[in-house]
Amino acid sequence: MVREMGSKVALDEFYGLTPSEKEISLLYLGYSGVLVGIGGKYVLFDPADMLKGAEESLKELYAVFYTHGHYDHFHLDSAKRIFEVTNAFFIAEESVYDEIRGFVPDNKRFLARVGEFRVGELNVSVVEGLHVGKIMLFRISSDTWSLFHGGDSNYVPLPFGADIAILPTGRPSPTASPEAALKMALDLKPKVVIAVHGSDAQHKALQKLLSERLPEVKFLAPEQMAPTKLSFK
Repeated sequence: MVREMGSKVALDEFYGLTPSEKEISLLYLGYSGVLVGIGGKYVLFDPADMLKGAEESLKELYAVFYTHGHYDHFHLDSAKRIFEVTNAFFIAEESVYDEIRGFVPDNKRFLARVGEFRVGELNVSVVEGLHVGKIMLFRISSDTWSLFHGGDSNYVPLPFGADIAILPTGRPSPTASPEAALKMALDLKPKVVIAVHGSDAQHKALQKLLSERLPEVKFLAPEQMAPTKLSFK
């Protein structure tokens, strides 16, 4: 109950933020779970069950992305409730895609396949990551912004850039690391790096590596359930 109330308060505060054209609003849920407001759209990545009991506080949601089906990224009951409340698009790695068939209709459900495709008004690019089992990594974009989410993958070559890079640094992932996140950043050349899915020490290690290799990049290790807004000019 305490966590549920905290999540509802955090969501209310998040939706109270109003990002401008070159800003994003961000609510870090934990692990690689992130709710983002950007370009007039709200998108959610890997929420697992971290919004359990507070899903009705999702006032607006355009799309939900699932990189893979591990417990800290996907939870069936919570996914069902999120769809019931928001009617959002769901874009999911194959194992999750099969799980959500029962409640997300065909016109709202997209298989995360390698390549590029459209989801409503969003451009989506997908690459396969490197993890224990299949994992799919997402770049989403419009004409004015682009954002990458790295799940909790090890490094794989990324054939595109991104204004904002949400990158995993490690714990409890057996494949993510600060060094792998740095390599992703070197490919992406982002304006902002947001560190997720790791320990404080691993986040700090990535920050140090970035300061040496990409000193112009803004860095954020967000506090869990603390809404914030930042610029990516």
